[in-house]
Amino acid sequence: MLSFGGGHPPMDHAPFLLRLWDDEDGVLRVVIALARAGETGAGARTGNAGIDAILDHCRPITPDEDAVYEITFERYILYQTRNESYSSYDAYEVREGQYLIRFRRSRLLDALPLLTDCCRWEDGTCYPGEWTHYGIYTQNHILDVISTESPVIRQVEDKERVPWTD
Repeated sequence: MLSFGGGHPPMDHAPFLLRLWDDEDGVLRVVIALARAGETGAGARTGNAGIDAILDHCRPITPDEDAVYEITFERYILYQTRNESYSSYDAYEVREGQYLIRFRRSRLLDALPLLTDCCRWEDGTCYPGEWTHYGIYTQNHILDVISTESPVIRQVEDKERVPWTD
């Protein structure tokens, strides 16, 4: 089973973001599919001989329809979506995990009292409760979520009717 901060088998490639929505009750739901590597040379052809010669040695990465997960944040404080092309590593931040990250220190956690009504008092206690920064790093997006509760992760079953297929 997947978990934030490690504790699951390593992934060779970032997952795919399939859907993200915040429902009318303020529950944030994220649906991801793990990545599957296809066969070498099985990717699309471009018609350019030079590029196609390079692609002959590459494996296409696609969403694995047998490995779809829903991540639910029942009580989040803040979330943001970033284009992964405009995000870079910050050595200041302390994180654990691969693709499903749990931050111990981050610029977003530091900025939370400036962006919201949340606050941390001198004794270390927080309003509205202890905050945790979670990162979901996908093929094209980086999702940051700050929440007072741990997310629930569940695998979506094959035949289950899911809201993102409407």
